[in-house]
Amino acid sequence: MLIKALCDYADKLEENQNGDKQSEGWSKQDVHFQIRLTPDGDIESIVDVRREEKTYDKKGKEKIRLVPIKVVLPTRTQKSSICSNFIEHRPYYIFGLSYDKDGFSAESENNRARKSHKAFVEHELKFFNGLNSEICTAYRRFVQKWKPEDETHNEALLKLGKEYKNAYFCFGLAGARGNLEEDEQFVEKYNNYILNQNDKADSDDESELAVCGILGEKLPIARVHNKIKFPGGNPTGCVLVGMKKAAYESYGKTQSYNSNISEKAMKKYTSALNTLLEDKRHRVMFDELVVLFFAMKKDDSKECEAFSFMYSSSEDKAQNMLSSTFNDALGGVTSDEEAMRKLEVDKDVTFYVAGLTPNSSRICQKFIYHDKFGHILHNLMQHQRDLKIGTKENNQIYFSYIKKELISPNATNAKIPPPLMTSIMLSAINGSNYPRELLETVVRRVKCDSDTDKNKYVKLNRVRAGIIKACLNRKARLSGKEEEIKMSLNMNNRGPAYLCGRLFAVYEKIQTLASGGGLNRTIVDSYFASASTRPSRIMPKLSHLAQVHMRKLEAKDVETYYEMISSIMDKLDSDVFPQTLDLDSQGAFIIGFYQQKRYIKYLEKNRNGKEENHE
Repeated sequence: MLIKALCDYADKLEENQNGDKQSEGWSKQDVHFQIRLTPDGDIESIVDVRREEKTYDKKGKEKIRLVPIKVVLPTRTQKSSICSNFIEHRPYYIFGLSYDKDGFSAESENNRARKSHKAFVEHELKFFNGLNSEICTAYRRFVQKWKPEDETHNEALLKLGKEYKNAYFCFGLAGARGNLEEDEQFVEKYNNYILNQNDKADSDDESELAVCGILGEKLPIARVHNKIKFPGGNPTGCVLVGMKKAAYESYGKTQSYNSNISEKAMKKYTSALNTLLEDKRHRVMFDELVVLFFAMKKDDSKECEAFSFMYSSSEDKAQNMLSSTFNDALGGVTSDEEAMRKLEVDKDVTFYVAGLTPNSSRICQKFIYHDKFGHILHNLMQHQRDLKIGTKENNQIYFSYIKKELISPNATNAKIPPPLMTSIMLSAINGSNYPRELLETVVRRVKCDSDTDKNKYVKLNRVRAGIIKACLNRKARLSGKEEEIKMSLNMNNRGPAYLCGRLFAVYEKIQTLASGGGLNRTIVDSYFASASTRPSRIMPKLSHLAQVHMRKLEAKDVETYYEMISSIMDKLDSDVFPQTLDLDSQGAFIIGFYQQKRYIKYLEKNRNGKEENHE
C-alpha cells in the first residue's frame, strides 16, 4: 500500500513550484557552498550559500542555525563503491583531499580520496568534452588543472576548516549568475544521455520483463532499488525493498526481482519518499520512529500543518491561529467541522500516515493508515477530548508528552518500545481502543515513581491522569457502556475503586494538616501502591491513622473532613473495602485520588464553595 501511495503522490509532485516538470534523472541535493571559478578554471572563492533558519530549544528560546539549500542536480549515484556523479558535490571527489586536526592531506585511509578524485576526473572530462559554454569550459579546465597534492594549503579550503568534511558543493562562474547544472549545453546533453539510457534499458535482453505489481504494466523489473536518506538510518542510505541474501529469494529470482516492482515504479516511489522525508512539514519523529504523512493532492500544506500540530508540539511560535482554532474546538466553542473550515483543509482528501523505523540498512514499516482527512482529524480531536481532565484545560496533550510520562525519571535509556508508540498512535488516528500496555505502563509509573524535590518530578499530573481517563472511558464507550470518569470530581460515582481513591486523598490531606506540612514521607509514599491494589488490607489501617491525626486539627477542619469521609463511606456498599482491584479498577482508584485532591485544593481557595456546585 505504501509504495502504491508514494507512486501516486509522485505523480502529484511532478510539477515544481514554477509549474515546470522536473525531468527524470534530476533530484534535489543539499548544498552548503558554491565554488566560484574563474574562466581559466581557478577557484576565485568558495561562498557559503546556506540559509538561516529559526529554531527553538526546549525552553522556547529562539535560536538561529545555518541549513543547506536545495539544488536540483543530476540524480546522485546510489552505489557505495567509488563512482562519480555528473557535476560532483562531494569534497573527496572534487578536491581529492582528506581533512583532520592536522589540516588537509592528499593521503587518506586506503587512498580513498585519491581514488575518488581520479574517478571524478575521468568521468567529468569524458562527459564535458565538446561543451564549450563559458561555465562548462571553466569547469573542464578546473578538473584538468586541480592537483590535490599541490592544494593542501589552498586559502579557500583553509577558510572552510573542519566544515569541509561534511559540506556539499555546487559550481558557478565568478561574476555571473546561475550554477553549472543550469547551463543550456549541459542540460541538453545530460537529458539526451538519460533518454539513451532508458532506451538501452528497455531494449536490454538481460532486463527481466514482468507485470509491475504497482503500475500494472509489463515493464523491466528493478534489480536494485534506490536508497533512501532516512533519519537515524545508515548514513549511506537505506532501502525500503531489498533482498541481499539468498535466504530472502524464492522461485529462482535474485535480488529485488523478487519484489516485482518495475524500474519506473521504483524511481517514482523512492523519489517521492526522499522528498517527503527531507521535508519536516511531512514528518515528525519519536526516538527512531518516523511518522510520515501526506495528502493525495498537489498542495497538501494545509492538511499537513493541521495534522502535525495535533500530532506533535511545534517549535514555531507563530502558529497562534492553529492553537486558537483547536482550543476552541476542544473547549466546545466551535464544532470540528467549523474548525476545519477555518483551517481551510480539504476534509474529503485521502490522507496517509505511515510509521517507519531504521533497521540496519533497511527501512521497517511499522504501520500505514489512510482515510479521509476529515475522519482522521476528527479522531485526533476525540483523542484530545478523551485525554482532557479538567473543564478549563483545552491545551493539547501531544504524543511527546505521553511518551515522557511512560518513562521512569531515573531511566538511563529514555525510550519506549516502538510497537507501543505505534499502537498508541494508531488508536488515536482510527478511534479504536488504546493498547492495554498503555494503561499498564502509566499505572505502574504512578505507583512506582516518587515525588522528590531534587528532580522536581510529579508522580501524578494531568497527563498521566488524562491517559488513564482516556483508556477507561474509550473502552467503556466502544463497548456501549456509560463513561465512568468525568472531567472533574463525580460525587455520584459509586465505584468502589474510585471511592477508595477519593478516601485516600482525604486521608493524605488530614495527615498533612496534622503535621503542619513538614513531613518528608506521607502515606502516599508508603501505602499508595498497595492501597490501589489491595484496599481491604490498607484502607482500615489508614482510617485508624486518620482518626489519630484529626485530634490535632482545628474544629472547623475536623468537621469538614469528617463530613467528607462520611459522604464517601456512605456510598460504599456494606462499608466493605474491595479485596483486590484489577487494572481498570486501579486506574479508577488513581483518578478518584487525583480528582479528590484537586477538589480539596478548590475548597481551600473557595472556602464558601459547596460540593454539589463543583464542576
